[in-house]
Formats: sequence, C-alpha cells, structure tokens
Amino acid sequence: MRKLTALLLLLTFLPSQLFAWGSKGHRVVADIASNHLSPVAKQRLQVLLDNGDLATISTWADEVRPNRPETAGWHFVDIPKTATGFSDQRDCYRPDEKHPSSINDHQNCVVDRITFFARVLGDPKAPAPDRLEALKFLVHFVGDVHQPLHGMEEARGGNEIHVTEFGSAQCGNHACNLHHAWDTALIEHTGRSEQEYVAYLEQMIASKGLKAGGTPEEWANESWRLAKQVWIPDGGAVDEAYYQSDIGIVDQRLALAGLRLAAMLNSALDNPQDGHR
Repeated sequence: MRKLTALLLLLTFLPSQLFAWGSKGHRVVADIASNHLSPVAKQRLQVLLDNGDLATISTWADEVRPNRPETAGWHFVDIPKTATGFSDQRDCYRPDEKHPSSINDHQNCVVDRITFFARVLGDPKAPAPDRLEALKFLVHFVGDVHQPLHGMEEARGGNEIHVTEFGSAQCGNHACNLHHAWDTALIEHTGRSEQEYVAYLEQMIASKGLKAGGTPEEWANESWRLAKQVWIPDGGAVDEAYYQSDIGIVDQRLALAGLRLAAMLNSALDNPQDGHR
C-alpha cells in the first residue's frame, strides 16, 4: 500500500509534458482503434484484457515510468532537425551515463519498440503476461509516435521552447512549453469530450477516406516533418491563430494513429495458429 501511495503521489507531481498527447489524446486513439478492429482481433483482445478495453490501458506506459526507468526513451525518437530523416543506428542507440539502461539498449526509441512489441503480441507461443504487456506498450507507443514533437530532437522535442498557452505562461506548476501544448493544450482547447472527439474524428476519417498504412519509421518521419512545420521560437505564443492553423494536424494525427493501431493489432492477432489463446 505504501508503494502504491508513493507512486500515486509521484505521478501527481510529475510534469505533464512527460506524457505525450495527455490522457484524453491517448484514450481517443485507443477508442478509434477499437472501432476498427476485426472480429477475430476484438475477440482475442477481450480474452487478453479480461473483457477490458484499449482506452483503459492506453496510459499505462506513462504510469509505470517511475518504476520502469529503462522505458523512458521508448516513448519518442530524437531525429535531428537538420537530418534527412530517421536513422536507426543514429536515433535508436544513444548511450547515456545518466541512464545506465541505455548503454546496452540498441532499441531505445519508439520506432524500434513498436516493432518489437508488435512481434511479441503476435507470437502465439509467447507467455500471456508478456503479450499483455506488449499490448499495453503498443497501444501507447503508436499514439506517441504520431505526436509530431515526439519525432524531434531539437530542444528536447520542444520541452525547452517556452511559450504562452492562450495567454498564460504558467501551466500548472510549470512554465508552459511547446511540447506540452501539443500533448494537451490544443486538444483541450477544442472543448470536446473524449466521446465527442472520437465521433468527430470518425466523421473525418469517413469524409476524407483516411486509411491505415506505412511503417513505424515512416510515421516517425511524418511527425518529424510536421514538427518542423509547427515549430515556433522560444517565447512564442500558442494562441487562437496558432490553434486554427494547426488543430487540423492534431486531428489527423490522432485519427491516423487510431487507424494504424487497429491495423497493427489486426495483423498481430488475426493469426490462425493463435486460436487456443
């Protein structure tokens, strides 16, 4: 009980910019994915989740970070602003003495971790607890890689770009920054509830004919390019004009993340050898 209380207190005081998309964004991605699962995948997920749902587990990967410090680098990929795109050798192996687990982790980025956990989830011979953990990471990380600033190395993905958010320079106990604006502020400024946002994005998916596709590497490169597009200098403003200009990018990234997560889960779980699970 003491450990649980300590963990809850720690989570309460952690800066919100650590959590990509925020709770609502991750739940929206998971809800959209749930709407596009195949019947087989849906049935097998119900068994794996003990009749739970994807939205419930969508923030688990953030919640366990205090007790699983080796996972911290798995949520993003630091592609240099001046690069030509993602490089696995450069961007997924970054030894850091401050984070000892990174010394031997050659898959220390969201691109490689999505691929790794999709493989575990799709392995019918893997133990059920391992597959469940892989699912929890996968649901979260597919969301993470679609947040544009999770593909950018510059200024720690915008965490060091101080901004005003709709007139305020202070976001809770912390100075507002560009990364936080993309995690949370732009989504909250829509005024939509989780259910309203899902319904809105499903209409957009249908009207625009959005389809799943691509690879985790391609998704990271999309985010990196978009991060350069929406970047503003230190001291800039995330205001109504910025919102009107870029909320469409937020909407599309959430929608594509949901569709692509569903496609990945369908591929992993529509396994004829997996019928006994």
